[in-house]
Amino acid sequence: MIIDYLWHSEFIVEISWNNGKKIKILSDTWLSNYSFWDMMERNPMIKVDYSKLQDLSAIFISHAHTDHFDPYTLLEMYEAIKPRPVLLIPETISFLVPLLEKNLPKQNIKVLKNREIFEIDWVEIEGIIFENTYLTNEDDVMTLAISNSKELVYAEVDTLPPNTEEAQNTLYDIFTKKDYKNALYISTRNELEWNLKLLDFNNLKNRKNFALEYIENRKEEIIYDYEKFDEDLIECSNIKDLPYYMQSFIWQWIIYPTVINPEFQKISILWLDEETEIEKSIAKKFKKNFPLTYFVPGKRYEISPKSMKEIWNIPYLLDIKYSNPKKDININLFRDLRSCPLHNEKRNPMQQEPIILDMLNNKFLPYRMANTEDSFKNVILNTPEHKYIIKIIYWSNWDYFSKYYTFDFSKTKFSEEKRKTDAFSEDYFANDLEDFFNWRQELYSNFLHDLHFKRVYRFWTALGANFLNNDLVIKKYDFHFKRAQAWMKIDDYVLKFYKK
Repeated sequence: MIIDYLWHSEFIVEISWNNGKKIKILSDTWLSNYSFWDMMERNPMIKVDYSKLQDLSAIFISHAHTDHFDPYTLLEMYEAIKPRPVLLIPETISFLVPLLEKNLPKQNIKVLKNREIFEIDWVEIEGIIFENTYLTNEDDVMTLAISNSKELVYAEVDTLPPNTEEAQNTLYDIFTKKDYKNALYISTRNELEWNLKLLDFNNLKNRKNFALEYIENRKEEIIYDYEKFDEDLIECSNIKDLPYYMQSFIWQWIIYPTVINPEFQKISILWLDEETEIEKSIAKKFKKNFPLTYFVPGKRYEISPKSMKEIWNIPYLLDIKYSNPKKDININLFRDLRSCPLHNEKRNPMQQEPIILDMLNNKFLPYRMANTEDSFKNVILNTPEHKYIIKIIYWSNWDYFSKYYTFDFSKTKFSEEKRKTDAFSEDYFANDLEDFFNWRQELYSNFLHDLHFKRVYRFWTALGANFLNNDLVIKKYDFHFKRAQAWMKIDDYVLKFYKK
């Protein structure tokens, strides 16, 4: 088995059928330079010669985030690769099939149902969706297992299997389904959220203390992943005890565009080699001796029993451009976020208010009521007035003004309340929320927003829950497919956006 690691969650698995025929499967598709409405940069940037990928058998898309499901890459591959590989998408985003059929005509699209096995010449592709007890912005993620009669690769992609006996038994079933000679678990590490928090502190001392505390917490989490089996905290078998088990880390490293300031990339809590060493030391304490490493972007790996060997560079990569400075959290550099709407033009509040109220009552409220991990009842009880108050700042021809929309136990929906004090649970600019509705922004636009780091922005998070906002996701991908078809030069767009 061969793994070509293209960085982030993107990799190609080459696995053989019994007669020696090779099947190639691409997992996730973000191979273009920018994501999250072009506000964040891929590192490293790569350029692929698709003419050398004509033997690609299948493309798997795990979920509907733009750093995994990339219309720009999909259109390039659609035009360049003949015959076209089958496009596998999870049933959780099957609502996007009409949009895909419209923009990729004659493309063979297969909706993969949970635990369904799709076969290509006896190579099995299985999608697994885990059941969570709470709602997240990754509820639509499907994890991936690819196997022949002797080899398995499993990728968690962008979600951690939950710490439940059911989920752990599911993993064990996947890894023991056949008489495997080698089985590789590809585990994703993503420190983006916490790296960004490092930029929000107002002094270096607080930043360093936060980094140290975070690393200790991560170690405790990893220890629990081993301890839960040794101390019978969870009653099921551990896949890490299997004689053919191997594990490799991949890294979701997204950076601020270097046109802002390349120094931002130096401010990081953990890099992938450090995470790997922490895991190795903890595994050793628990007497686990399975092969454990991390993949380097642009490298090809040969996977054989008890061995993950780097063999050569990937031949179809025309170029790979790193922005990889030495880590240094002592740089006196902090984020200068916008304290105004991302798009700060004057608008009509009378048109904005119905949109915002509709999102509050028909998107946010159902999301909050269904989220058992963060009980909305308890949240309201813990506010001084026993009310949940969302402050909206409007910007019109008659200047900025604010409205307060409240919900409490006496109401069935959010409604405006005239208030003499400026107490609130969350605050937003109306322009930003309207842009979210029209997909000029998305969940990760808050990388540029002046959101108070001590406040929980539940409304914004709810709007980013793809599973509950299919209409917004359709708008987003419709926009990006249209722009990709027009071949807009995104690099120039990014440069202009950040300089304005």
